[in-house]
Amino acid sequence: MNSNNDNDTNVITEIVKLYFNGTYQGDAEQLKRAFHADAHITGILNGEYFDWTLSDFITRVTIIPAPNMQAEKYDKEIIFIDKTKNAALVKARVVVGPYIFIDYIILLKINGRWIIRNKSFSTS
Repeated sequence: MNSNNDNDTNVITEIVKLYFNGTYQGDAEQLKRAFHADAHITGILNGEYFDWTLSDFITRVTIIPAPNMQAEKYDKEIIFIDKTKNAALVKARVVVGPYIFIDYIILLKINGRWIIRNKSFSTS
């Protein structure tokens, strides 16, 4: 892997960590920096399909007490990153309360900047 790929992987990792930390801390600004303004967050939870805009997702994350304020353990990890040129897929495991989510996060490098374009999830 060349240094450009290493740098891209590092930047992708940092963007995903912004998402992780934004949800853990209930921090809308971190989420806005991690996600494209037109991102959609979709998935299945308890058999129900959800499709949220970024704004909807941020509202859901910030209206409840943040996990860090509830002394919830930080349990989020990147399982793998698959990148081709200006597109990447990150598979992540994210524990929130009683749920273990598997996230499939699509990132694009737009105008030289990596950003989460969409995220889909399911519980494991």
